[in-house]
Amino acid sequence: MAEAVKRAMPDARVTFVAQEYTAGLVRLSPFVDDVIEIAGRDIGWRETDAFSRGLRGRGMTAALFAYPRPALAFAAWRARIPLRTGTAYRVYSPFFNRKVREHRKEATRHERDYNLSLLSAIGIPVEPRPLPVLRITDALRGRADEALQRAGVESGRRFIVLHPGSGGSARDWDAQHFSELAGRLARGIPDTAVLVTGSESERGLTERVASTMPGTILQLRESLSLPELAALLSQAALCIANSTGPLHIAAAVQVPVLGLYPFERVCHPVRWGPLGPGAQALTPEAVAGCEACARRTCPEHDTMDRITVDRVYAAATLALSR
Repeated sequence: MAEAVKRAMPDARVTFVAQEYTAGLVRLSPFVDDVIEIAGRDIGWRETDAFSRGLRGRGMTAALFAYPRPALAFAAWRARIPLRTGTAYRVYSPFFNRKVREHRKEATRHERDYNLSLLSAIGIPVEPRPLPVLRITDALRGRADEALQRAGVESGRRFIVLHPGSGGSARDWDAQHFSELAGRLARGIPDTAVLVTGSESERGLTERVASTMPGTILQLRESLSLPELAALLSQAALCIANSTGPLHIAAAVQVPVLGLYPFERVCHPVRWGPLGPGAQALTPEAVAGCEACARRTCPEHDTMDRITVDRVYAAATLALSR
């Protein structure tokens, strides 16, 4: 969205409202001028008065709600921002004066395209549709180099990232499959390290995957900020992960990625797939003649176990050869 705005209006000032946790990542966008940090996904109702005064002081002309929240919508209305664009289907939608009539739950388009519809609603052109881009600073790259060396990845060595967790945001490929894949990659891809990453709460999972070949499959044991993780991922030859944030971060730093997804409509890569050069997504193969599979509503065949290690390994070797 920020890139589309800058492309149409180079002198526009683009400000994001973002959670403290993700604000550092947003600052890596070359199209974002400023970030307002909030503690959670919305502000408290008692904060709306001060927040709306702050918005008025910035002289904003448009507010676009890609992730609409009631208190933020109220604050933008109270700040008298001239254009306020969001969904038409929330109880607080009267706070928007440009409404987009799309049900995202139908999942017929990508999340990027639903968001770009907010720009179309106020006359900003969105074609050609941008891909996410994050720019890594030299300082971040240096900190990532140090973290890689502490994890056992020698400077300049090619490496593949496996990120087996999702923080509960997706249906996960089984840890045993990731373990088998890690071993296959470590044995079959010459001169390439395999590095397993995850959050602090996923330490047991990452240790299980790395224990397939102790001392050969490496593990990132330290906690990194999201910008530092982006810098680390930017140096990988390939990232393989479930449908989760690090997969999209890797795609945004121009790294080939392989995402593992169910084919259920609300989780399908049509809606949530990675966007970037070399981005791919694998789903369980639908069974020919199964009407529920054709509707993407088949609990019997839509299991992550139906994405085989052989299939992921073949896709990974092909991606590395390009």
